[in-house]
Amino acid sequence: MSTATEAQSLALARLLDEEAAALRGFLDLLQKEQDALVRGDAEALLPLAEDKNRHFARLALLAEGRNQALARLGLPADRPGVEAWLAGKGNLAAARRRWQEMLEHLARVRELNRTNGILIATRLQHNQQALQALLSAANQAALYGPDGQARPLGGGRHHLGSG
Repeated sequence: MSTATEAQSLALARLLDEEAAALRGFLDLLQKEQDALVRGDAEALLPLAEDKNRHFARLALLAEGRNQALARLGLPADRPGVEAWLAGKGNLAAARRRWQEMLEHLARVRELNRTNGILIATRLQHNQQALQALLSAANQAALYGPDGQARPLGGGRHHLGSG
């Protein structure tokens, strides 16, 4: 293997380390989001969403860098390329472990994201039902006539001069 190819392989291994660390951070944020959703802590969700967006952008950049490194080695992008690279590298046990860790983290990210989506949809449905109940109650509010008796809204035709 040429020195340039070896340097590219080491760079790819470092990228995998960095990507794995970023993925762990993203996983932590998803878990915090889930905890806030379960607690009903809406105030915690906005800062978490901002952090998630930043982490996601970072992960996208790292994945792009990984795919560029794979291309420089003449390998396809994403999982097939990394697995082909690892198959040809008998001495990169740490990179293999890191890649396996990333695959496990990605599975956990997918599951947490799916669960958080369900929690958000359930909260939204509850909020919409509560809002509908409030609006319905407001539309059923009674008016009081001159005699002090409650009269429902829209309870008939009113004529000018009638009391």
